Amino acid sequence: MSSSPTAPATAPRPAPSRRRPLPELPRIAVPAALPELSTTDLKLGMAGSGAVFSGYVLVHMLGNLKVYQGEEKFDAYAEFLRTAGAPVLPRGTVLWTARGVLTACLAVHVGAAGVLTARAWRANGTLLPRGPRRPRGRRRSPWEVLRRSMRSTGGVLGLFTAFHVLDLTLGARPAAARDFAHGSAYANLVSSLSRPPVAVAYAVSMAALAAHLVHGIPEIANDVGVGCDRHFQRRLRIAANAFGAVVAAGNTTIPVAVLTRAVR
Repeated sequence: MSSSPTAPATAPRPAPSRRRPLPELPRIAVPAALPELSTTDLKLGMAGSGAVFSGYVLVHMLGNLKVYQGEEKFDAYAEFLRTAGAPVLPRGTVLWTARGVLTACLAVHVGAAGVLTARAWRANGTLLPRGPRRPRGRRRSPWEVLRRSMRSTGGVLGLFTAFHVLDLTLGARPAAARDFAHGSAYANLVSSLSRPPVAVAYAVSMAALAAHLVHGIPEIANDVGVGCDRHFQRRLRIAANAFGAVVAAGNTTIPVAVLTRAVR
């Protein structure tokens, strides 16, 4: 018997939607992408911003040591920073200009470091940095340890800077002490470092700063092309060690003096 062909089943048509069509968004012209910066440009940016920070931490440490001259001298120094350039310039002009320069340098330094790190990881074909394997039983030199710790010490310094601004510049709780008062630089510093966790964090951050400077200063010379001579590199490392130790030690004496009541 022959069977009659059956008509193929047709899918039911969807019910017409009652929703109104969304209006077309206006097209925005996107400018052409900026040319990608070369590795040399990024390293020069890091070298320049790193040199600015190296000079700043030395000047900042020398200013901090005025705390040993007493409350009156320290508060006068803080007021001088706020009024520098007056009456020729409005109050705070020099201070905010310096803050703007430091913020721009921070953006350049962190941005260039991030791009260079991403390129290095991409070149290794990994999401995490992978250095050359060392033979068993062979330990890394202190210089190699510092070189590999630049990202971690930089992260510590970034967190410390954010806390430091919230604590002693803005007076924002819970970073700042309870009795923070705008304009009382000496009292705010003593109140903040009288808290043992803050004093310990300050000292740890200064150790990270020393490690960052010890390796970063010779890298500045290498990036600008003046660190090719082996003898010059050796002298520069000695100078960087001394510079990092002096800055870190000078700053670390302050929380120690506050906790021991030598400064109060």
